[in-house]
Amino acid sequence: MDATIRITVLLGGDLRKEARKECQEFELELSSGSKVQDLLPRLGLSSERVKMIMVNGRGATLDTPIGEGDRVALFPPELAFNTFVSLGFRKESVEGRGKQSA
Repeated sequence: MDATIRITVLLGGDLRKEARKECQEFELELSSGSKVQDLLPRLGLSSERVKMIMVNGRGATLDTPIGEGDRVALFPPELAFNTFVSLGFRKESVEGRGKQSA
């Protein structure tokens, strides 16, 4: 029997409806050694509908490995740019920019 991992998934925008999930955030079990691309069929999502991927708050790709306890966030094209811009205004990002210009 394959080992499993438990992750938390966050779906942005219409991806929640497309995946037929009642909650924006939920837990899911996957096989150990899974990548983000292995998650999409489990959710009934195509890679064309996922424009931005984050694993544990960092940018990721379909080939990014997923481990036990990871948080995977998926965003559709219509939210990806706004999410990217918003992340640029996170406290850590702003403080980092201030230190660079000092």
